[in-house]
Amino acid sequence: MTGPARARWPLLVGALALATHVGALRNGFALDDVPLVADNPAIRSLAGASAAFVSPYWNVPGERYGLYRPLTIVSLAVNRALTAPGPAGFHGGNLLLHAAAAALAWLTLRRVCTHYGAALAAAGLFAVLPIHTEAVANIAGRAELLAAVLVLCAWLAHRRARDTGRSAVLPAVLYLGALLSKESAVLAPALFACDDALGEQRPLASRYAPYAGALAVAAVLRLVALGPHLSAESAIPLDNPAAAAGAGARVLTALWVQARLLFLCVWPKTLVCDYSFDAIPVVRDWLEPRALGGLAVFGALLALAIAAWRRSRPVSIAAAVWVLFYLPSSNLMFATGTIMAERLAYLPSLGVCFLAGHLLAALGSRPGRGRLAVAATVLLVTAMAARSVARVPAWKDNLTLATTDVVSQPRSAKLQAGAGLFLAANGRAADAEDHFRRALEIYPDYAQIHYDLGVLLARRGAPAEAEEHLRRAIALAPSNLQPYEALAALLDRAGRRDEAASVRAEAPR
Repeated sequence: MTGPARARWPLLVGALALATHVGALRNGFALDDVPLVADNPAIRSLAGASAAFVSPYWNVPGERYGLYRPLTIVSLAVNRALTAPGPAGFHGGNLLLHAAAAALAWLTLRRVCTHYGAALAAAGLFAVLPIHTEAVANIAGRAELLAAVLVLCAWLAHRRARDTGRSAVLPAVLYLGALLSKESAVLAPALFACDDALGEQRPLASRYAPYAGALAVAAVLRLVALGPHLSAESAIPLDNPAAAAGAGARVLTALWVQARLLFLCVWPKTLVCDYSFDAIPVVRDWLEPRALGGLAVFGALLALAIAAWRRSRPVSIAAAVWVLFYLPSSNLMFATGTIMAERLAYLPSLGVCFLAGHLLAALGSRPGRGRLAVAATVLLVTAMAARSVARVPAWKDNLTLATTDVVSQPRSAKLQAGAGLFLAANGRAADAEDHFRRALEIYPDYAQIHYDLGVLLARRGAPAEAEEHLRRAIALAPSNLQPYEALAALLDRAGRRDEAASVRAEAPR
């Protein structure tokens, strides 16, 4: 096949990725976009962005997140320098990276398997998969996109180095770039080793030494920027209730979450931006139906991987892609900062897409089933694309996102709180109060919402209840100055100046 003919397929899936998500160009900043992009001084100049290599990803005074992604910060700084500080340019950057990832998906899968149809169907699904909308339509998803692009480039470079007998320096450099974009790329060399073994190529230690060197460089850079802080110390029950529930409950919950993410890849009817407390109650009993469901899915994955080893290269690679790229953020090995997030399935879902593409190609290879396979592929890609197109506008801004998703996920305290905050900012105090109260029903120790509800009640003319919530906010978060100031002002207005002075004296300095 000629060069232009070979290029049309990756261009096609890249164009499909762009067309499906182009609506994101009309979106503004939402959720983490605000601190990471809109208000982040680290990306305001290319010179300043170099400090990202010696700084945490979330550089918040007094808090430690254990995240180190300097290349993502640099990419945002370059994006801002090229396109201006408005959201459209950053969304455009995400679209281009997603299109590149989809095109690279075709190139890598085409080299892994021998069937054009399987690679094309898989890459087409990857381009439009609805679970990807969080990573693509939210600018903060840049880490997922950049890491995926670099991992796929490293995979292609690894195969070329292996087939030509060249050194693995280039793929190791690309792997290092992926690590500096997001930590979840750490097991990429294990995937390359699986690919080598399935291709009856011996995974020689000398071939993998450069990857060990890249990992060591990333570890040293991380140590310089973060110190010995390696775990998700900032994980709190609100964001990841499983983290504080003990190892057994954490693993059971993680298995159930994996099953839910796999289901969302296949049936993305309900997508939401937040799964924190208490959207996914912690799974504590091994005999609970959710525990059994999670174990059944895990067992099926394990059985599929064992049965397919050396019998079906595409199925083995598909299973390896999901497991190796999902495992670092799964909460199975250690606690992470979130119990579940759709963006975490971005690169792992390539395994699901590859399996689907392989099955569709297998259907098409049967006599008289070619047209059926093509029709099924077109129908599936179209349906997934339509769901993604419908989901992208939900990420327009914080108010739209919170009020949309809280309907689908009413048991999330953070979604209820977010809806209240953004409704209050838009002058809808009565609606905001209702959401604040629901958030506190779900999570009574939500210090920030006790404060916000107290302020709202004080403005509404309910000083007694406002005082109660402000004092509760102080008890829960004594280092936060805001509730002290609000309570002192409330007491001053009530003529209780001695009490107000006492509150100010107790406030943190």
